[in-house]
Amino acid sequence: MGGDRVSVLNNLYPRLTNELACMLKSLKEADRRALEEIRIYCGRHVELVFSGERRMTELVMDEGSMAQLLSALSGMALYRFEREMAEGFLPLPGGHRAGVCGSMARQADGTWRMSAVTSVCLRIARHVEGASLSIRPYLTGENGRARRVLLLGAPGCGKTTVLRDAALYLGKRMHTAVADEREELFAAEGTQGLGVDVLRGMDKAHAFSVLIRAMAPQVIVCDELGREEDVLAVLDAARCGVGVLASAHADGFEDLIHRPVTRKLFEAGVFERYIHLGKHGCVNAVMDEAGNMLESGRHAVYGELGNRSDGDDRREQRRLSLV
Repeated sequence: MGGDRVSVLNNLYPRLTNELACMLKSLKEADRRALEEIRIYCGRHVELVFSGERRMTELVMDEGSMAQLLSALSGMALYRFEREMAEGFLPLPGGHRAGVCGSMARQADGTWRMSAVTSVCLRIARHVEGASLSIRPYLTGENGRARRVLLLGAPGCGKTTVLRDAALYLGKRMHTAVADEREELFAAEGTQGLGVDVLRGMDKAHAFSVLIRAMAPQVIVCDELGREEDVLAVLDAARCGVGVLASAHADGFEDLIHRPVTRKLFEAGVFERYIHLGKHGCVNAVMDEAGNMLESGRHAVYGELGNRSDGDDRREQRRLSLV
């Protein structure tokens, strides 16, 4: 699971149309390394996002091209992903993800089905070694016990990248399990030798229960809490004495309080630390279980980190602090 963005794209090319793959291959190496998103709109020029900067391309995707893209993204088996499509995404090799948007239709059984796709957002995944450096001091207590920590941040700020690295960091110290519902944290082909238990493709509520019973983890890592059943899963883990490291879409503590689902977690006192992340994993603020500010400012952005030895974590975190 290297952090080389150029090689990371190799497993994405077979899931694209020839035109889109050729366009990406023609990019300069520096651009391929900086590529974060590919935004595709039917009837408009394809848009690339490099480290937050948007750039229009010459390639235009029409309805036929979009249909070909969806078929390629699904590995020529779109019917297998109707449930995921109804939730707005398609899992891809290498931990990449395709967000999809279009027309939804309610079925006779009450479920939803996406009947037409008009836009696709391809988010490029990579592992950045040291991405979790700035949050590591808050992940465990004095006795080495895993705390229950919730990462807050706006979409695209790097929460998943930080979680992925934090899971590997915790996996070297305690029994760590990952509930990877959308298969974004660890791709199936990249989990050998990681030292963490990864359960992919199952909703968090069931995944937490299975992992606690089957693997007896000391901490469970998951992405994007946002449903009522997610709350129940985290509450159950807390009652079992299991640590939890999770994320939620919230651009600050006030957003967390105003969202009904995440507010329930706060009112239940489940999480011991709330960490608000800015762009590229910088720490904007750290709050305790009552929402009291413990620390504020900007800490190590993962884009600035090289490979750090674990023994230097706290020293490096202090050195890179911009407070």
